[in-house]
Amino acid sequence: MDRLLEELKKFDPKSTLIISGKNVCKTEGYSRVCKMISSICPTVEFNEVSPEPDSSILSNLAKKAKEANPSLIVGLGGGSSLDMAKVASISVANEKDPPSYFKGEPLAKRGPPVVTIPTISGTGSEVTPISVVVDKGKKLALSHPFLYPSLAIVDPLLSVTAPPHSTASAGIDALCHAVESFMSLDSTPITESLAFEAMSLSDEYLERAYSNGEDIEARSGLSLASLLAGMAFMNTGLCLAHGIAYTFAVKCNLPHGVSVAVAEPYVLEFNAPAIPDKLDVMAAAFGIDTEGASPAETGNAIAMRLTEIMDTLNLPLGFEELGLDEKDLEPMVDDLINNYSRFILKNPRKPSRDDLIKLYQRMYEGYW
Repeated sequence: MDRLLEELKKFDPKSTLIISGKNVCKTEGYSRVCKMISSICPTVEFNEVSPEPDSSILSNLAKKAKEANPSLIVGLGGGSSLDMAKVASISVANEKDPPSYFKGEPLAKRGPPVVTIPTISGTGSEVTPISVVVDKGKKLALSHPFLYPSLAIVDPLLSVTAPPHSTASAGIDALCHAVESFMSLDSTPITESLAFEAMSLSDEYLERAYSNGEDIEARSGLSLASLLAGMAFMNTGLCLAHGIAYTFAVKCNLPHGVSVAVAEPYVLEFNAPAIPDKLDVMAAAFGIDTEGASPAETGNAIAMRLTEIMDTLNLPLGFEELGLDEKDLEPMVDDLINNYSRFILKNPRKPSRDDLIKLYQRMYEGYW
């Protein structure tokens, strides 16, 4: 945070809109940031962002942004607050109702610059041009170059007060981003280097940060993992596990990272036959010795390490734990095919509908 004022002054802001959530705005870190920004220009605050924000918030956000007409927007908080800061920016410059842009309406103009300051490590939203909302029970994502933040300030100290459940749900999201980016059909040596480091950092530090929130070394490792994973997946896209997560996250009222993590080990096992050359490298990121192991055995070993981490974080490991019924499975498969097929496009193994039904059944039965 020591560099915040120095960096913000480079924008020569005339006024700043600060976007945050109902809990973060009560923290000492938020108060400190607001005072720093207020020392160089007038500020307006919007603190109504909730996790997994519903599209109904967009109208209030747009109204606030247009009234404030800021020359700079600061998003401070978790991924949802950073996402909404991006939406606030395009709302200042564009005339249409914000939900329309999530449904395909083209963006005409770039808004004021956005500065992202994450207070939890996970989504990578601090460096991605993506914003996500929930609309009538469905997750909608907007991705556009106009949503790129102009500056990200990543200070691990801001995350030390995050409760364990938030650390778990956000941290596992970063790990899943790295895993899926590495598996993606669009991965490159550059993105694989970023994803490898993010997997390795998550393996080393996620459980530690969960067990002791004031472990600054672990918090720093997770902050870097989130950043690197965000840089990786914004170039490669994400795979099947994210699509599967979208079919039950809202119904089960799960944080985004938790819903993705439920699917990830099973998808990794499913994909293993299609990525034999990548598996040994992925295993190395988790410190797993794969000498003499088949792709299936290596995939299973990585999946087991993921479930071990999830168990430490007290996260669910299958559909039955979430209260889903077997009769829910086929409708969820059809939801995936009809609404979230973009995640299948980047997946290294192309599943048929029957493959997906078997995969969902496997997720229902669980690992234990």
